[in-house]
Amino acid sequence: MSDLSPGDDALELARLLISIDSVSPSLVPGAPGEGRIATVIAERLEGAGFLVELVPAPEDPQRVSVVAVHAGSRPGPTVVFNGHLDTVGVEGMVDPFDPRIADGKLFGRGASDMKSGLAGLIVAAERLVAADHPGTVVFTGVADEEDASVGAAAVLRHLADRGVTADVCLIAEPTWLDRVSAHRGYAVVEVTLQGVAGHSSQPALSVDAIRALGHVLQEVERADEELRQRPAHPLLESGSFTATVVRAGTAPFTIAADATLVIERRTLPGERAEDALVEVRTMLGAVAARTPGLRTDARLTHQREAWEADEQGPAARFAEFLAAALTRDGETVPAAIGAPYWMESALWQAAGIPTVVCGPAGGGLHAAEEWVDVEQLRRFPGAVIAATIDALSGSSET
Repeated sequence: MSDLSPGDDALELARLLISIDSVSPSLVPGAPGEGRIATVIAERLEGAGFLVELVPAPEDPQRVSVVAVHAGSRPGPTVVFNGHLDTVGVEGMVDPFDPRIADGKLFGRGASDMKSGLAGLIVAAERLVAADHPGTVVFTGVADEEDASVGAAAVLRHLADRGVTADVCLIAEPTWLDRVSAHRGYAVVEVTLQGVAGHSSQPALSVDAIRALGHVLQEVERADEELRQRPAHPLLESGSFTATVVRAGTAPFTIAADATLVIERRTLPGERAEDALVEVRTMLGAVAARTPGLRTDARLTHQREAWEADEQGPAARFAEFLAAALTRDGETVPAAIGAPYWMESALWQAAGIPTVVCGPAGGGLHAAEEWVDVEQLRRFPGAVIAATIDALSGSSET
């Protein structure tokens, strides 16, 4: 084990992980994916005494995740540490895999999302083994979080097949060390409008798909405004409707016979993707009623459920332990916050594993200059160690 403090050890490991290109091939064709970073992490945790397995996704064996398990010398709960290995692309970046520190920030692709969180979890896991922890510590580094989450699905199946049941999961997504207690879900609906083509000088002889598209966009705007008028969620405010893709038209003097529109519905806890599809079909019905000859279709192409943390059980207690550890140096008590975007916490909790989301953050996620706050990175692993010891020991102190 390193002679460095947990914080400095995590900083050095974060620099190593950033230097490894793990851009998702789902987002950038030909990108290397997670194979190399998974191997580096696996070898390190194996050296620390973990039983380690690489878990390929059935959909694509090149998308590899890491599962590392260490059973302590005494009985106790099971705590899972989780993070994703993949990153988005590097277009527009300068030296994305050459980590540098300036002005208290660590720069590089994945610095905030989420290789610093990964580094903190790995160092915490190693130090817990050295401290002869009770219970079981499981580290999972998953592939493909930035796209279809095939890695998380494969890891959850892997754990279930081996009879591993967890009491709580900590996901180190970038949260500024606050605790994400809820996030929105989404439903993506593809809409097809089928009209009748014709010469633009004789519009009465056609059914204009582009004009119908304009009416649909008005319906989307109206529906979005209606969502904002509903009672607000305490952490997430409202759901939303947004048109994200439009395709129509073939030539300057031809009235378009068809158009395609992609509508994204961000959902709140308790709302279902199937309900979003019904809402879109209601919009299309209103447009078709005033556009004779127009045919419409809508299909659900992607969906993820919204998530809300359990505020009573093991996750709530772990979150209290973590907040207490983060405030022992006099810092502000971490807040419970909501995230407008989706995270894999919904998948872990759906698998019956109460989940906490907390990690070091910075700026430039998915942007050309990504960074993490070095002080947050240094503080994180020590707090995780303290919180996990409390959780595994069954401590009731907060």
